Amino acid sequence: MPAFRFPISRFAFSCLLFLIFTSAPTMLASCAPASDENRQLHGNSDLPNPLKAEVIGIQDGDTIELKYLYSGKKAGRRMGKNVRVRFLHVNCPERNMPFYNNAKQFTSEKCFRKVVSIRHKGEFDKYGRLLGEVVLPDGKILNRELVKKGLAVHFKKYSKDQEYANLEINAKKQKLGIWTLPGMELGHL
Repeated sequence: MPAFRFPISRFAFSCLLFLIFTSAPTMLASCAPASDENRQLHGNSDLPNPLKAEVIGIQDGDTIELKYLYSGKKAGRRMGKNVRVRFLHVNCPERNMPFYNNAKQFTSEKCFRKVVSIRHKGEFDKYGRLLGEVVLPDGKILNRELVKKGLAVHFKKYSKDQEYANLEINAKKQKLGIWTLPGMELGHL
């Protein structure tokens, strides 16, 4: 019985082998059981407090995204997605406002690609963002640092915290950040 031969060039055969050997580890890894770390990152419905995770995105000066998936109902439209954290007690300038880029850059320099702790009460805003304070690796609280530098105001509409109020008063007296602008006497962004 004659052997069946499939004509293939050496180049095509080399390409085929390359594809098999480069994609096999990826395929095998996807079939492997999830490690404890991966389980923590996928589908956890109860948030630990503090929540520790790497910052993988900076939305603006007072909103970050963590490498931590959350499937709890409180997350609303962000259910099953990476947790976004809206900083408690503070409000940074919005896009196209003075000091928007400064606040976003400051937040990025302090926490992007770093593991932070989020102190929270398990509350989410209407956009599905976890409300909390960001504790940096050095122990400082990013929310407070933004107000100290004049890159955020104390968000009095949602916070009665006296420490944040005092930090804003000090930044205003020193004319830092947004307090260098005319018309910021009231601290509204």
